[in-house]
Amino acid sequence: MEFEGVKTWLARQAEKQAKTCRLKAMAGFVLAPLAVWVAARGVYGFVTIFTSSRYPRPGDAALCFWISVGAIPLMFLGNRVMPRRDLMEERMSGDAVDAAMFRSGLRRGQVLLHLILWILFTGPRLLDWAMASMRESRLWQQQDTHGCAAVLWLLASRFKKVPYDEIQREIPWLNLDGVMPELARIPGVLRLQAPPPGLALTDDLRKAIGTGGELEI
Repeated sequence: MEFEGVKTWLARQAEKQAKTCRLKAMAGFVLAPLAVWVAARGVYGFVTIFTSSRYPRPGDAALCFWISVGAIPLMFLGNRVMPRRDLMEERMSGDAVDAAMFRSGLRRGQVLLHLILWILFTGPRLLDWAMASMRESRLWQQQDTHGCAAVLWLLASRFKKVPYDEIQREIPWLNLDGVMPELARIPGVLRLQAPPPGLALTDDLRKAIGTGGELEI
């Protein structure tokens, strides 16, 4: 494929990925308030259990309401400070202690605690996901398509690793350090560190460039 063909293909793929990221962000922004409302409603229901009695006081409902509202900023704060754990990955690790815990199973209290935290933090994490998707969309839109396409065109013309020095020599006008983060976002661009360090393409990416196929993220 000629350089202009690679550039057109990359521009089309970048626009597609930017659009996909925007759709993800929209979904996150829509679902986050709903998840926060569900969590706050759960807090309200939980608090009413402790405030209910045979002789309810007039201010009990208002107290429960304000406690549930006050819990919302605590959800976002907790989302920032609480470590994010992948329980299944921990249980499937090769560590002997984790394996023993997996065989014995989590205690019911731990399961309940993780379920509560999952409900409380779903809204803030959806918002984080939406904002990250928006940032990724901007990165795809601001991509140096000309520079990245030049590197892809060079790599696609070779069937082996191309050292950084050779890339810079073949494309002297290229700011290689500037486009490296953008190239890293393209799946199939391999950074090989064995001397001499350089770049190469996977067969799937080489095929997509050659045929004008879709870029799989």
